Amino acid sequence: MKHLLLFLLAGAAVVIAARSAPGQDQRPGIIGRDDRVRLEAQGPPWDAIGQVNVAGYDRVDACTGTLTSPNLVMTAAHCVMNPWKKIPYPLHDIHFVAGVRGEAIKGHAKARCLHFPRDYAYVPPEKILPTMPAQRVPTRSFATDVVAIVLDRKLEVAPAPLAESVTPRPDLSLVHVAYPVDHRFMPWADLGCHLLRPDPDLPLWLNDCDTYPGSSGGPLFVSTDGTPRLAAIMVGGGGGEDGPNIAVPISTWLELTRNTACP
Repeated sequence: MKHLLLFLLAGAAVVIAARSAPGQDQRPGIIGRDDRVRLEAQGPPWDAIGQVNVAGYDRVDACTGTLTSPNLVMTAAHCVMNPWKKIPYPLHDIHFVAGVRGEAIKGHAKARCLHFPRDYAYVPPEKILPTMPAQRVPTRSFATDVVAIVLDRKLEVAPAPLAESVTPRPDLSLVHVAYPVDHRFMPWADLGCHLLRPDPDLPLWLNDCDTYPGSSGGPLFVSTDGTPRLAAIMVGGGGGEDGPNIAVPISTWLELTRNTACP
């Protein structure tokens, strides 16, 4: 696979002229029947999941992220990158809102600094079309498509525990949670999805978890001794009914969770 569909800032919308795409065009990454349900559970670790919003002059971009420390959020790197300038958005425009449930939230903070993987290199889409929910990028760009957002203050929300010793295997049970743009103010989840296989050439997890624009950066949990633990981050998908979705496993970004300081 040379190219896969990337959920480019997943919920990107031009505020002054927002329009919805019809039917299946608005559902990249959903494989067959949509098995997502509204996540009713609250408390740890679910309250640690929230919206990653980038607010600009004429647009608001939306992704999902997860607190792994009181002041650190893990999400997809492309969620904080300006595809036109090919640099990160201004820090003061990057917001994290934890535990959104309608008008209620568990906490809010802005980015203080960003930590990318050492070998991260942003690869912009072939075409930058803000009205499209998904755009093609080379497969290699997924391998390091993660970022740690250090927040400007600590949130009083229990961070999600990490699945540091998870062993990837086909059919590993997963739970994927996100704030998709079709249900932007409530978390929705695929509670019964699976790891299809690890990519043999890249540190990627191919999975059948149902997604939707806004799912970029959303967590994939595994259950260890009855405790859901963060094991991977959703970054994109193969598109339509034939391709798997793509996640970056914790083995790639675990070290980023250790650094909660800014220069």
